[in-house]
Amino acid sequence: MDHPGPQPRTGFQRVQSKSTRNVIFGPFKNLIEQKYVIEGCPLKEIIEHIRTKYGVVQSPKQYKSQLKTWGFRHKLTLQDAAFILRLLNQAKARGLDEVVLFSTHPRRREDITKYIQRNVKLADENDLLSYISNDDETPHYIKLPDHPIEQPRATSSHLPPTPPSGDSSGSLDPPPGCAEVPPMKVPIPSPESSPRYPDVRSSHQGNGARWSTSTAASEPVFIDLDQTQEQLAAQETISGRQPAVPDIVGPFWPSQQRIDQSIWWPQRQDEESTTHWPADLTNALLSVTPAALGNLGFDMNRFGDHTLSQQLNDGSSSAQFVTYCLFWLICVGQDDDGLQKEAEYYQNSAMFSFLCMLKDLSSPGEDCLGALSVVTVLFDCYGQTQRLLDLLTKCDEVTKNHLGVHNPLTVTIAFKKNMLQRSGGSSPPHDIVQLRDIYLQMRSLFPKSPGPALTARYNLAWAMLENEMKKDVKDCEPARRELQELTAQFELHFGNDRIETIMAAATWARATFYCGDIEKAERILGHIVCPRVRKNFPEDHPYTWEAKHRQAFFLLQLAKKDRDNSAGRRWFQFQQAEQLLRQVVRDRHRILGESNPKSVQSFHLLWTVLQEQGKVDEANSLWEWCTSE
Repeated sequence: MDHPGPQPRTGFQRVQSKSTRNVIFGPFKNLIEQKYVIEGCPLKEIIEHIRTKYGVVQSPKQYKSQLKTWGFRHKLTLQDAAFILRLLNQAKARGLDEVVLFSTHPRRREDITKYIQRNVKLADENDLLSYISNDDETPHYIKLPDHPIEQPRATSSHLPPTPPSGDSSGSLDPPPGCAEVPPMKVPIPSPESSPRYPDVRSSHQGNGARWSTSTAASEPVFIDLDQTQEQLAAQETISGRQPAVPDIVGPFWPSQQRIDQSIWWPQRQDEESTTHWPADLTNALLSVTPAALGNLGFDMNRFGDHTLSQQLNDGSSSAQFVTYCLFWLICVGQDDDGLQKEAEYYQNSAMFSFLCMLKDLSSPGEDCLGALSVVTVLFDCYGQTQRLLDLLTKCDEVTKNHLGVHNPLTVTIAFKKNMLQRSGGSSPPHDIVQLRDIYLQMRSLFPKSPGPALTARYNLAWAMLENEMKKDVKDCEPARRELQELTAQFELHFGNDRIETIMAAATWARATFYCGDIEKAERILGHIVCPRVRKNFPEDHPYTWEAKHRQAFFLLQLAKKDRDNSAGRRWFQFQQAEQLLRQVVRDRHRILGESNPKSVQSFHLLWTVLQEQGKVDEANSLWEWCTSE
């Protein structure tokens, strides 16, 4: 099969900061602890394992720095063993369980006994204790546990599978610690919550032809309704047209009446002002592992026409909010004091716009929900989960200050944050009664507009599905039926191609997948969701990569399900998945960066697809393919 040729490594220099390092290593913390601390694997072996399976390459020095930050050690020095023995003796004297934590891992007296037996320098426990004095302070990574420690159980060196939304979906295991969320499971903006502006799609109809295919590894981290807000900022009202961010918000163009673009975006006269950043650079700057601006500095006027969106340029509070959030995201990601101050300004400006929406008596809360949904979609595409949480927190503060603690919008924001913070299957179930009550409140508060109520109903259906995923015996059929009906209602109210409808259809596909009908789920995604994505997002948009990744995930599951059926059909499904993922891995690595969580997910899914086909050598040399000329 012909597949995209290898691409040169990205020319983008990435920001090197402590926060970026935490983003890179954070998803692998559990894996590194298991292999390094518990199993005692050499660091070189761990580095190679992560490079081969997840496509992340960091130097031994960077690994050692992170290990020091975490306090991880895997080899006991004589002094370490002596400190452990001293604490064990203290625990025994105090009548406590004889267990000590070494780099978070329990060590017991039998471990020290074996250590002494293996070490030719030591005769007994007293000999070991002689390596420290009574005045020596115990290192911070050696301590008595705060709570009783269970007896050790057998642990696997392999990563536990964490399928979409933290649920198990087969043998596919995502990057360690990466909570995966169902495809396109972003909060659906309500019709009324999305700004209602004139139709400007006609100027972007060419975007559909540029779309390409793919989705997320083991389940894209599609955000679950959540957002953060900022404090009130500028006292001045922001007016006039806002610079457009390169084709980032294209899918949110409303489809009402048509107007002349020049009303919102007059033709520029000087040649200098038309020199804009390419879309690749904009996307790289918005990544959670951002490109470094360096001497370029930040100039919002350099966001170019290739991503011109009326929603970002019509002067409304919603447009200002989304635009300022993106500007904040770029500036806050740079390791530069001056840009950090600019980031604070843009964040405060975004919160001022959010307050303006809250104070709009004609539709309080409606534009807020829509703007938050747009921001959620965009931030998720770039792997910006933590920054989205920060933003939602700020928005929540503004909402509570203006509307009080108890109101449907505050509860909705809290639900979004809760979705983002959940990972794995250990979190408590969602409060269905409360979510149903929010739905009823939305219907009562907005009787003339079904948008907010539809949003609340979607959240309810999403939570129903998530709760089922935590049960041993799952019944996803009620959630699937609800999402199918909701998709039809979204089509009637929003239109087939609006982002709200796309999100509902994608979640319907996910519920269908969990009901066991993988083939129908893939059809929904391939014949309903993806064509609509093509009409909204260009090929080089990160959300397009997310959709392709999801489609590849479903194709992989279909091929695995058909293991005993037609070899030709399975081969075709594997080839489709591989083709999609090679495109996604190439683009995500080059633009978002190899260590972006989205890039890691897609790399690992492609590695899995190759392994399933028996292409072991290709799988294990995938990193070389990504970086070769």
